[in-house]
Amino acid sequence: MKLNLRDDLALKVVSVLIAIALWFYVVQVQSPDIERTIKGVPVVFSQKSVLESRGLILLNDKEHTIDIKIRGKRKYVIDASAENITVLADVSAIEETGEQTIYTSIILPYGNLEIINQNPSVLTVEVDNLVTVEKEIEVRTEGEPKADFVIGSATVSPTSVQLKGPKSILDGVASVAANIDIDEKDADIETVVPLKIYGSSGKEIKSDYISADVTEVEVRCEILKTKLIDVQPYFDSADLEAADEYRLDTGSMKQIKIAGPKDLIDTLSAIKTKPISIADISENGEATVELDLPTGVRSLEGSSFTFRFIRQNLTQENASPQP
Repeated sequence: MKLNLRDDLALKVVSVLIAIALWFYVVQVQSPDIERTIKGVPVVFSQKSVLESRGLILLNDKEHTIDIKIRGKRKYVIDASAENITVLADVSAIEETGEQTIYTSIILPYGNLEIINQNPSVLTVEVDNLVTVEKEIEVRTEGEPKADFVIGSATVSPTSVQLKGPKSILDGVASVAANIDIDEKDADIETVVPLKIYGSSGKEIKSDYISADVTEVEVRCEILKTKLIDVQPYFDSADLEAADEYRLDTGSMKQIKIAGPKDLIDTLSAIKTKPISIADISENGEATVELDLPTGVRSLEGSSFTFRFIRQNLTQENASPQP
């Protein structure tokens, strides 16, 4: 009895294996043709260099996909996908701007597959003039330096950039800038930053259709220390004796705000004027003088000032005698 049961079990296992083999043979080898639609197959535009040689460029080539309906043996139809199907669109025949119609060719991964339908069957593309423009590069700062510090000069290298792309897009470019963060900074900044392109509204323009001969630039920005400092009139050596008769009017400016490198500013306690001649002083005691600023130091209130002097001896001579 036990032997019969074992024989029966073995027979069932063999039957299952034979059934699986037959199913595999029928489905994978002798299966009937099936159909399937593969959606969103990207279009590859070829011969774009020919367009560029004609001064033309496609505007919407990155947007196109097509749906393809194929038929064939089940195994091959199931294996086909958007990744192994190639759709080519040759644009070499285009010779002018505006909307253009082009046809596609499809390369399937297996030779025994058949294309039943494709949607769309033709493509409409937009063609624009390909132009190059040169723009000066601006330096834009973000934030504010530490208290008692100001922004000095800012330089960028290179100073300009060439942009290449569709005329309709480049016509909207107002500026190209290198942005640097100066918030709470108290020392000069040297850094490399990417370029950003802006339209007339101040909004950044981001487009895959624009290429630049420079994408990053070196920027140097001075961060200068400020200081309120005394101004000392300095008389010409030939007029030193006569200058003893003059003193600054109490209402005349005696301090200005200067800016410069921190190490230099910290050493300064006063700023002299360039030599003043007695002949420079008008009858009412005013004289316009230039500041003698050290190299690297600048005045934040102008480089020349009008001082008012009082002639002391003359004041004493004109004073009323005491009774």
